[in-house]
Amino acid sequence: MRETYGVVLPEMKLEDLTGKLIVIEGTDGVGRSTQINLLKPWLEQQGRAVLETGVSRSSLAGKGIKQAKEGHTLGRITQSLFYATDFADRLENEIVPALRAGFVVLTDRYIFSLMARAMVRGIDPAWVRRAYSFALKPDAVFYLRIGVDDLIPRVVFSRGFDYWESGMDLHPSEDMYESFRKYQGSLLSQFELLAEEFGFEIVDASVGERKVFERLKTGIARVLSGEPKEPLFSVPQARSEESKVTATPEPPKAAVGKD
Repeated sequence: MRETYGVVLPEMKLEDLTGKLIVIEGTDGVGRSTQINLLKPWLEQQGRAVLETGVSRSSLAGKGIKQAKEGHTLGRITQSLFYATDFADRLENEIVPALRAGFVVLTDRYIFSLMARAMVRGIDPAWVRRAYSFALKPDAVFYLRIGVDDLIPRVVFSRGFDYWESGMDLHPSEDMYESFRKYQGSLLSQFELLAEEFGFEIVDASVGERKVFERLKTGIARVLSGEPKEPLFSVPQARSEESKVTATPEPPKAAVGKD
């Protein structure tokens, strides 16, 4: 039977979840969506049913999250609870039913991005882990690792800097470029800790999308065949000096008291 990280949502039955839950993790602009757009048709060509899902796509909370972020006034506790609600809705109404039907579930981010974002914003790590303890343990988490120096050109030449992806709500700098460097550095540091704690499989995201795709295919094929997990790639830790700088304030003593 499937396991969660601690508790099970009320009335949720975890028996007979025969599908596979595969997570593509990584920071903003690293290429997660690109890889999922390549992986989904590849899996379907093999005759597999695939569900694609991702953060803030739930019918219950997805639209509300987008609207709340437009005003740039979304507090850190409210933000965390909003994302947890979105995830719980998708887990109950999308992920678990698809797994029960034997689908391969490809998810663009999972609880790990949400945890990293919350902890960078100073929320108590123990509280964050309890908040997401109802999440199913995935069959595999592929972490697309990249350094800040490799990440910046991708963002600049694609969609540009975003208020939230630059951590402007934390006020690390008045300059959005510098804010992006500091915030993403702190976020990458959190991802490194989570990768070690939760056993992510590391994929070097700096080598180009086709090479990343081939490496993901190799790893996912192994998961689907039921082969035991083994070190898939040996990738040097991609962290610039900025990733060692943290913009994280000290965790609040009463993390759930007020926003």
